Amino acid sequence: MKRYLRKFDQETISWVTRLPDWIRPVMLIATFIGQPPVTIGIISAILGYGFAIHNQSLLIVTSIGLATIIVTSILKLVLRRARPDNDYVKSMLIQTFSFPSGHAAGTIITLGLLTYMASSFTGMWTPIIVVLTVVACAAVGISRVYLGAHYPSDVIGGWIEGGLGMVAILAVGVQL
Repeated sequence: MKRYLRKFDQETISWVTRLPDWIRPVMLIATFIGQPPVTIGIISAILGYGFAIHNQSLLIVTSIGLATIIVTSILKLVLRRARPDNDYVKSMLIQTFSFPSGHAAGTIITLGLLTYMASSFTGMWTPIIVVLTVVACAAVGISRVYLGAHYPSDVIGGWIEGGLGMVAILAVGVQL
């Protein structure tokens, strides 16, 4: 299994790194959107808003969002997968382990939560917002591979974890 995973990672990295050079600024912006201070900050702001307006439903779904991000950090510590060895990783301010991608999980849970909240009042625009959310989450994940911060399987693991967090939010079924 490990051999197939390594082959998948290598082939995907080869494909992603062949993207044109002009895309690098887009990838840097996408990576910024997924930064933990951004995603945690957004979820924390929504949590604070939920407290301020005494909205129990908002408190529940944001707690699930924060729990998803915390589980990502715990999994990194338990699984201890090393990041790719390159200059980008060496220059990272905070050195953490690679699996799962916190950017990928955090973006899905944060943008997914914002999309879920927006769906209650956007009506016919909801499908467009959902598509934009999916594109943004994909861009963040691809940016992590393009910049060399993660292996593709790390990103997929993050997407799965973020997706499970969103499933939990939707399963609660609260109206916001």
